[in-house]
Amino acid sequence: MSIFSRIFKVGEAAANKVVDKMEKPELMLEQAIRDKEKQIMEAKKSVQGCIATERQTKALLEKEKADKFTWEQKAEMALKAGKEDLAVRALQRATEHEQKMTSLETQWQSQRASVDELKKEIIKMGDELAEFKRNKDFIIAQSKAAQVKKDIYEAKARISKNNKADDLMARMKAKAERQSYEADAAKELSEVSGGSGDTLDREFEELGSGGASSPAVNDKLAALKAKLGNA
Repeated sequence: MSIFSRIFKVGEAAANKVVDKMEKPELMLEQAIRDKEKQIMEAKKSVQGCIATERQTKALLEKEKADKFTWEQKAEMALKAGKEDLAVRALQRATEHEQKMTSLETQWQSQRASVDELKKEIIKMGDELAEFKRNKDFIIAQSKAAQVKKDIYEAKARISKNNKADDLMARMKAKAERQSYEADAAKELSEVSGGSGDTLDREFEELGSGGASSPAVNDKLAALKAKLGNA
């Protein structure tokens, strides 16, 4: 099967599958057209030879017909002249030409049928080439659309597989949030502990600084001392 025959199937079925394998569809299609044109040219040369043979056979057939008619006329002339033997010889010669004529007639009829069939094949090949030329731009457009679609799917596949950057960003974000929470916790803990040192001393310091001048605190302190003294 020629390259043209393979590519011509594009118009009938899987355009994308066929053209996907072409590195440069435009060049491949142009080459297919040139191949088909060459096939048609070679076929025409062969058919021309067949036509020439058919014409030659037809010419021989017509000559045999003419010779047969000529010898029949001579036989008639000889018979009119009273030369029966000569008329017989002329009729014999006419019979020879009739036999050749019958054989040539069979050959010519067969050759003419073959030539007619070959002419139809040439016309069919020309019609296929014309249709292919009309569809060439459409096929190329389909090929380009298929390639774009393929590129899109491949890009999507690469994006879905190459998600390391997204994972890194997610981890860094989670780590930053964790550090923020830990900083808040440290701040809260420092406020509760109030710094370093003995907490009991700190409480008494706060008690002395905060309630020394308060009458209520002084009264309670005196009462506590009296109680302790009685004990």
